Amino acid sequence: MTVKVSASYMVKNEAEYLPFSLKSIHDVVDEIIIVDNGSTDDTVKIARSFPKVKLYYSDARDFSALRNLTIDYASGEWILVMCADEVFYSDINEVLPGLVQDPAVDAYNCWYYHLMRSYYYMQNKDDHDPLYQRIFLFRKTPATRYVRPVHQYLTGIGPNIKDSNLHYVHYGYVKDPRLILGRWQLYAFLEGTPGIFDHLDPEHLLDDRPLYPFTRDHPAVIRDYIEAQAREMVRQGYKLFKKPPVVRDPEEETP
Repeated sequence: MTVKVSASYMVKNEAEYLPFSLKSIHDVVDEIIIVDNGSTDDTVKIARSFPKVKLYYSDARDFSALRNLTIDYASGEWILVMCADEVFYSDINEVLPGLVQDPAVDAYNCWYYHLMRSYYYMQNKDDHDPLYQRIFLFRKTPATRYVRPVHQYLTGIGPNIKDSNLHYVHYGYVKDPRLILGRWQLYAFLEGTPGIFDHLDPEHLLDDRPLYPFTRDHPAVIRDYIEAQAREMVRQGYKLFKKPPVVRDPEEETP
């Protein structure tokens, strides 16, 4: 039996990573629902260039309201929820069709590499750091809704949640630090605490974050772009954009 899957995006000015995110899931879904929240860059143009995209608009400031619109517009039995700066590895194409065939499962978790300040450093301690796991695929029902205006979370899903063991890479904290600060300021406004981040210097916004080497290859759909960007950053003198060496365990070496 064919099971229909709808991808879900809410976006605003996400032109840099959106094309790679869309490419990474395009072949494994039946439709891509995008709700644009007022983009002024090429986000809308990029979205329209993908044949499976169904584009809608909303000026809602509540992130849950935007997420819930994507659910309402979706016609699939399953929702693959995405952000525009998330790029899956290609194994999703082989794995996901089997996941949605299990009638006993209500939702699936996945794992992600949370890059920090560079394409080659992350906050994860390992591939399955419990801090970097989330529900990414769930069965659509009338009860499935997002709540809270920011840092939203999903309610109304059934109890049977399994691990897909799929991974993606999150590029949100490799963006211009001024954009990151602007997003934090928006979060604060939506949470009723405007101004609490206004004193921060964007250039040193993430200096205190722990860094662990990210030595895995980037997803194939974005790899050439990342390598070109990294070369340019190194040329400009940014040391964090040089890929760290792989440190191997001597016990794993073949005698």
